[in-house]
Amino acid sequence: MTAKEYLGDIIGGSLMLRESRVIAELLITSPNEDKWHDAIVNDNVLQKTSVHSVKRMASTLRKRLQPMGETFWTELLEASDDAARQMLLMATMCQSPVLTDFMATTLSDARQMFRESLRSEDWQEFILSRQRAVAGLDQYSESSIQKMGNNVFKILADSGYLESGRSKKLKNVYVLPQIREWANRLDCQKAYDVMESVR
Repeated sequence: MTAKEYLGDIIGGSLMLRESRVIAELLITSPNEDKWHDAIVNDNVLQKTSVHSVKRMASTLRKRLQPMGETFWTELLEASDDAARQMLLMATMCQSPVLTDFMATTLSDARQMFRESLRSEDWQEFILSRQRAVAGLDQYSESSIQKMGNNVFKILADSGYLESGRSKKLKNVYVLPQIREWANRLDCQKAYDVMESVR
């Protein structure tokens, strides 16, 4: 696996629940590139101030959500916020295997050692341990690696595994039954197993 495949678009941001629902609603309309551009840039459906940041965010969320399919997008709009966040976590884990890997190793180890919280250094140590195995991972700048780490901690906080991205205090999570169903339907069993094992 190359670094690009391993990281996916984790540098693009956290779960972004509200924005993900906006993008899901847009994807349901099967927009062509002109309609996509109109909605994102001209209509500014994501309500961001910078054209560059809105295009970047839209691209990130499209990459995460598009492979999940229309039934997933529809349920994302109707689900409770907690269920929607877990659906988005699973979608992000499928698109960015680095997140699954971090949860299965570093987060799991912290749980097993009864640590109260993760540390910022946990991310740096994890990436260093993967650089030999993942081709091209050592080519990323320190600032990019740092930004990815911040997003990973924020994703774990958004989905309830950490109290906040700042404190990184571990919390218990109840993985909702519909997430198992989605894992089976979308062939994301590994992501589900990790979500369940580190809760």
